[in-house]
Amino acid sequence: MRAAIPNAITLTNLLFGCIGISLAAWGDLPGAARMLYLAALMDFLDGFAARALNAQSAIGKDLDSLSDVVSFGVLPAFLLFQLAASVPGIEYTEYGVFIVALASALRLARFNHDTRQTDGFIGLPTPANGILIASLTIYFTSTAGSLDGLRKEYLLAASALLSYLLLSPIPMVAFKFKSFGWAGNQARYLFLLFSAVLLLWYSYLGLAFVILAYISWSVIGLLTNRAK
Repeated sequence: MRAAIPNAITLTNLLFGCIGISLAAWGDLPGAARMLYLAALMDFLDGFAARALNAQSAIGKDLDSLSDVVSFGVLPAFLLFQLAASVPGIEYTEYGVFIVALASALRLARFNHDTRQTDGFIGLPTPANGILIASLTIYFTSTAGSLDGLRKEYLLAASALLSYLLLSPIPMVAFKFKSFGWAGNQARYLFLLFSAVLLLWYSYLGLAFVILAYISWSVIGLLTNRAK
């Protein structure tokens, strides 16, 4: 019975992903992006509920990945597709952005069977990738003239780069607090404070800056460790 609670939250994640895809199909890209934010919230809460209730299960783990494929694989790829279809460039190349959905599915399948990713991530997590795309989508569609100068080729290049990051061997920091004390969590708390400042200052675009900072932090950490 306890397992039903986190699983229900996971299914809510999937529901928000489905609603987001339908909104994007109708042309409401900001609304679709906000559905992705809600899906990300549910993705956080289902894991929190599973740990709090001691209700982790193999079915819950698989259900989580299946939901994430839709909410953080198909939905962000569809947002990119709608953007690419609305800007100049070589005809039909907009379909190339669906590489993000393929890379996300492969990343999630790997994650389920990779014992190295218990305390951290290898490659960009799909929710972070989805939030980055959703935030940029809101910026491009909500600001007058921000689509000017955007081309399909730029979105294809961004899709290829994000797909690489999803499948890359780069260790990414995980914000899984084993305790909430300051000791051992200094870097996490400082990054959260930095993120809050960006969100207050830049709103939705701040979320994109947060994800870019997260990627940069992880890459710098990798290079620093290699230099030692």
